[in-house]
Amino acid sequence: MVYLSSTRYEDAYQRIVDGSAHSTGTSILIFASIDVDAICGLRLLTTLLKRDSIGHKIIPVNNYSDITQMNATLIESNLQIRTLVFLNCAAQVDIQDLVNLRDGLSVVIVDSHRPFNLYNVFWNEQVHCLDDGDVEKNMGELRSAFEDIEFSNDTDDESSDDEAGHKRGSDSDGEGKKRRKTGMDPDEFIRLQEQRAKKRELRQYHQSLVQAYYAQGSYYGQSCAVSMLMLAEQMGMPLSADLVWWAIVGATSQYLLHQIDETGYALVVTRMRDLSRRVSLNSPSIPLPAARDKTTEARRSVNYSSSSQALLDSQLGYPTDTAFTPYLDIVEEEDDEGYLKARAGVSTAAEAGLLTSSKIAAQSADIAESSELQFSLLRHWSLANAMQYSPFVARRLATWSSRGRSRLDLLVAKLGLSKAEAGAPFVHLAPELKTQLFKRMAEIGADYDMADASYRGFVRNYGWRKSSLSGSDMVQALLALLQPVEGGQESGFFMAYDALSQYPVLKRGIEGAMEMQKLVVGQGVTMLERQAVKTLRSFRLAMVGMETQTMFGSAFALRQLALFLMQTLRERSKVAQSRLPFIIVAPLAEDRLLVLGVTPIVGGPRVEARFKSQFAGETRNKFGMVFEAAAGDLGADIRQGFFDSSVLEIKREDFSAFVDKLRRHL
Repeated sequence: MVYLSSTRYEDAYQRIVDGSAHSTGTSILIFASIDVDAICGLRLLTTLLKRDSIGHKIIPVNNYSDITQMNATLIESNLQIRTLVFLNCAAQVDIQDLVNLRDGLSVVIVDSHRPFNLYNVFWNEQVHCLDDGDVEKNMGELRSAFEDIEFSNDTDDESSDDEAGHKRGSDSDGEGKKRRKTGMDPDEFIRLQEQRAKKRELRQYHQSLVQAYYAQGSYYGQSCAVSMLMLAEQMGMPLSADLVWWAIVGATSQYLLHQIDETGYALVVTRMRDLSRRVSLNSPSIPLPAARDKTTEARRSVNYSSSSQALLDSQLGYPTDTAFTPYLDIVEEEDDEGYLKARAGVSTAAEAGLLTSSKIAAQSADIAESSELQFSLLRHWSLANAMQYSPFVARRLATWSSRGRSRLDLLVAKLGLSKAEAGAPFVHLAPELKTQLFKRMAEIGADYDMADASYRGFVRNYGWRKSSLSGSDMVQALLALLQPVEGGQESGFFMAYDALSQYPVLKRGIEGAMEMQKLVVGQGVTMLERQAVKTLRSFRLAMVGMETQTMFGSAFALRQLALFLMQTLRERSKVAQSRLPFIIVAPLAEDRLLVLGVTPIVGGPRVEARFKSQFAGETRNKFGMVFEAAAGDLGADIRQGFFDSSVLEIKREDFSAFVDKLRRHL
C-alpha cells in the first residue's frame, strides 16, 4: 500500500526523518504550488521541520515543466537529496514521468487536486500519497480493477488452464496420449472457454471502471494545509493558534474559490471549531516590549535561537537576526500609527504615563468562530466600500443598473446606518452598531435576495492595536500578494509566505486585496453592462479586453472574475442556461491568451455516486479533458501543463478555431 490513510500520516514524516539521518546536507526538496492552500501547508510543514532541525529547500512551482526542470538540475545530480515533498502538485500525473526515482529517494505527495493518478496511489512503494478518506472508503473496487489490469496475465492463465486440462486428462497413459492427440474432453474445453470469457468480461469491466475514474473530470479533496495540521498533531507538535489558523486559511481558500462545496466546508468548520477552542484557551498572551532595544530579545526568546535554527534560516533566505516566530512580528510603538495619534492627544503626564503603561497589556491571539458577511474585507475599510465592491452584493442587487444602486442605498438605510456611518472605517463604528448590522442583515436580507449573506467562518484577534482578520480576509490578502510583480511569481510566493507571520507584509496584502476587489467588480460590472459575455449552445464565453493585460494576466484574478460573472449570469438566466459551463479569456501578451474554464460547484456536471467525494460532492470540472481534446483536433500550439487542468495558454491566432473545436466536445 503506497497511499496513507489519515491515521498514518506520521509514516510519511518518518521517511523524511530517516532520509535526513542519512544525508550530510539538505536532504529535502519541497515543491509547493503557487496557491494559498499550498503556502499555508508549507508554513505548517516547515515549522515542523524547524522543530526537528531538518534542513530543507523550498521550490515554488507553477507547472509540471518547472518540476521536470528541477529534476534535471537539482535531483539527478545531488545524491544528498533523500526526500521530495510535493504540496498541491503532482498527484494527478504519474510521478515517475516527472522525476527519476533512483534508489534511496522517497516521495511524499500532499495534494488536494483530484483525481489521483492510480500509479501514485497503488503502484510504487517509494511514493507515499496522503489520503483524505476517499481512497480508503470509496476506491476498493477501483484498486482491484487497477491491480487486475497491471498484474494479471491472460497468457499465463491460458497456459495454466491447458496444463490443468492435460493433467486432468491423464488418468491412464493410453487415454492421456489419445486426448493429447484429439484434444481435451469437450465438457472440460467448454468449461475453460466459459471461464476465459468471464475473465475477459471482468477485464473489460475493470478497464471501463478505470477509464470512468479518469474521465469524471477534476475536483478537489481535503485542503493541503489541513492535512499538514493533522500530520503535525500525529507527530506530537503542540498546537498553537498559528498552526490552526494556517489550516483554517488554507481550507477557507478552497471554499472561497469554489473548490469544495458547502458540505465539505462544514466538515472543516466542525473540525477547526474544536481545535480553535483548544488553542484559544491554552495560547499564551503576547506582551508588547517596553522599548525598541528589547524587541530583538523578545523575538529571540521563542525557541528558535539555536545555531542550527540560524543555519536553517540562512539557507532559506531569512535574516538570522529576525528568525521565524510562530506569532506575528511585534509592531513597535513608533511604527504604530494609531498608538502615536493616541499618545499625541494626551493632555497630562499622568495620562501619558497611563497610556505608556497600557502598552504592556497582553495582546489576545485567539481564534474564534464567527458569522461572516459576504462583504469584502469588511473590517478593513468602510461598510459602503465593502458592499459596493462585494461580488455577492453586486450580483444580487445588480448594482451595474441605476435600480440596483438605489436598492443598495435603501439597504444601507434599513440597516440603521447613516451615510456618514456607512462611509466611516468599519473598525471605528460603535460596537452596538456592528452588532446591529449582523442582526438587521439576518432580518431583512431575504427582502433583498440576500438571505444567505452570512456563513460560518473564523476570525483571528491580534490585540487592541491591530485589526482582527477573518479567514476570508487572509485569503484575499494572500491572493493579492501572489499577483505577478516585477520580481516574478516567486517573489509574490515568498511575500505571501511571510505574510502568514509578519503583520507589515500582511497589511500590504490587505491593501492589495482592496484594489483587487475594485478591479474584479469594476471589470465584471463593465462586461455585464456591455453584454460582453456570449451565450453559446453548450457554454458561455467571456473575452477580457487588451487594456486589462496587467490586471488579469494571472489565473488568480481571472478566476475571481470568472466566478463573479458565472454566478451572476446563473442567477439571472433561464434554468436551461444556468447550468452552462463558463470559459473566460484574458490577454497574456500581444500574441498569447490565457484561457480558464470553470463550472458551478452546485448544478455542474455530476458523476456516479461511487465516485462521490466527501469534500467536493459529485460536481466535476471536465474542461481539462475537453481542452486537451480540442487542442488535439486542432493541432494548435498550447501550454496545458498547469496543476489546474482547466487552465491553458494558446496563441491568439489559434483561438477562433479552438472555440469551434470546443463546440464539438461540450
